[in-house]
Amino acid sequence: MSELSLQGERVAVLGLARTGVATTRALVQLGAIPVIYDRKSPEQLSESLSALAALSPELHLGSEEFPNIEACRLLVASPGFRPESPILVWARESGVPVWPEIELAYRVTEAPIVAVTGTNGKTTTAAWIGDMLNRSGVAARVGGNLAPGTPLIELALDAGEGEVLVAEVSSFQLETISGFRPRVAVLTNISEDHLDRHPDVASYAAAKARLFAFQQTEDWAVVNADSSLAMEASRGAQSRRRLFSSGSSSGMAGWVKDGALWLSDLAAEGPIIEARGVKLLGTHNLENGLAAALAARVMGATREGIRRSLEGFAGVAHRMEPLGEVAGVLYINNSMCTNPDAWARSIEAVDRPLWVIAGGRNKGFDFTEVGARVAPRLRGALLIGEAALVLEEALKKGGLKEAWSEGSLESAVRAAARAARPGDAVMLAPACASMDMFQDFMERGDRFRAEVEALGREEDGHA
Repeated sequence: MSELSLQGERVAVLGLARTGVATTRALVQLGAIPVIYDRKSPEQLSESLSALAALSPELHLGSEEFPNIEACRLLVASPGFRPESPILVWARESGVPVWPEIELAYRVTEAPIVAVTGTNGKTTTAAWIGDMLNRSGVAARVGGNLAPGTPLIELALDAGEGEVLVAEVSSFQLETISGFRPRVAVLTNISEDHLDRHPDVASYAAAKARLFAFQQTEDWAVVNADSSLAMEASRGAQSRRRLFSSGSSSGMAGWVKDGALWLSDLAAEGPIIEARGVKLLGTHNLENGLAAALAARVMGATREGIRRSLEGFAGVAHRMEPLGEVAGVLYINNSMCTNPDAWARSIEAVDRPLWVIAGGRNKGFDFTEVGARVAPRLRGALLIGEAALVLEEALKKGGLKEAWSEGSLESAVRAAARAARPGDAVMLAPACASMDMFQDFMERGDRFRAEVEALGREEDGHA
């Protein structure tokens, strides 16, 4: 429950993004007076403003200034505000609390929270936990930072008695927490990412480690033992650690062995499921499944509920999403793949000769090493966006001859369709951010899906 009464208090909402709209609505519901600040113009924010029109909040838009912010009792900042932003520095020096939206959510709900973070797999794992709980008869709501999805503050205010909240949380959100304490904290892995925001991998890992900062001895931490950075990040946790691994069973609460998935507290009854029975592709999804199973088990999931979910969960859009076959070629939408480790692991998960469509805005990565890792597994690569030439060079250094740049996603899909043979696969796995060509990864994935559907209609017309 809230540690700070907000009735009648002015609360600054910094950034009218998706969470800003949800936060504003929540503050009104809590009796506060939201004051919105955003550097974007009213025209740029028209959709968000329309969603809030009935509330008539105080608005300060289109400026870098923050008039009358000193009258606000609390600042709720969107993830776009870095901790070193002058306004957040001022707030800390002035003794004004700065919370992310997830902090507000935690403080106004009695529902237990399962929080999931990591470089890769966090959305899939969060959704999978919810699926396992619901299949086990435990009411669960899933949201948070995943896209598309419901902000945690909305879940928190709507949660009924006995419900569990499962939330994806990002390093950006964790940077400014001051008491956020999940009942279960899940760290899927840590690898190089967001180097356009964090100065180095150590700083990025330190932000992820804050997931455990306020946990206590009765809480749980579920951690990937195969990720050295994740293990180090969780080392200081006061909560009870449950480790999982796809490569070792020693000391693990969940593991893969002899082609099957095991949980330690259910091992006497045998494995939960054969690995080949898990619907989602790739070793990385066996790890995600183990993480989900351990977290769900702590919150009351049954063996049968976990098994049925591992067998039936179809995944989340834009994440290793099969779109079907056209002319004998399988198309896979993996638009959410935005860093080198995710790129390599998703390519390694495909058991067909593969053409990859990659590129976009580089987030500060050197692709030389990963290019050498994936090049032998590819039949060819079609590169797009700002990073096209960098990726092409890395793949050719790795020995891939069939790699070239295309001017658009649409032309890349068409080129891949011409080059691929029946039995091949074509996967959109960008390894980069989307903002050079698209609004976000969802638009990129939707455009890919639309182009594949167009290929399918053309194929049907020729049949």
